[in-house]
Amino acid sequence: MLRYFTSDQHFFDSDIMSYCDRPYGSVGEMNDDMVARFLAKTEDADEVFILGDIFGSCQPEFPSATCEGIMEKLGVRKRPFHLVLGNHDTLEPREYLAAGFVTVKAQDFITIGELNVMLTHDPCMVQQSGTLAICGHIHTLFEENWQPARNTFTINVGVEARGYEPVSEAEIIALIQDSPYRRQL
Repeated sequence: MLRYFTSDQHFFDSDIMSYCDRPYGSVGEMNDDMVARFLAKTEDADEVFILGDIFGSCQPEFPSATCEGIMEKLGVRKRPFHLVLGNHDTLEPREYLAAGFVTVKAQDFITIGELNVMLTHDPCMVQQSGTLAICGHIHTLFEENWQPARNTFTINVGVEARGYEPVSEAEIIALIQDSPYRRQL
């Protein structure tokens, strides 16, 4: 089973198309293209980590059935999905679980290779020296960010930064191996 990471799809969010200059003419076109790119890159058994803001401009009345519908298109019943909550993820955690997510957390920690990795929506949460993190939230602000004074390395997996498709664990490993962070270990 391979693992994939992505963030900031903002499905159903018409404002994000102009805010981030997304190359789509409509919300439907954006949703369909991102689902198609996701399915083209991943396999049914792969594990997926969404690092926040899967839906955009969500209000408390945002229908959970809409969430469940897009999750079905992404293949939620065929693979484990994990959600790290973002600032636009306003449904109750139980609603995300009902939509098919296996876990819903404020942040998470996993191991990639021999390295411990923080999964967070907001890179501002990367505070501790020596932290390796995968994030979203910042759209096109940076793809990777190394802070040598604290020896932190943060990889942005937001869709705008990564061609509107998820990033594989192998791609994450390659980014880490080529980074100044890795050379500091």
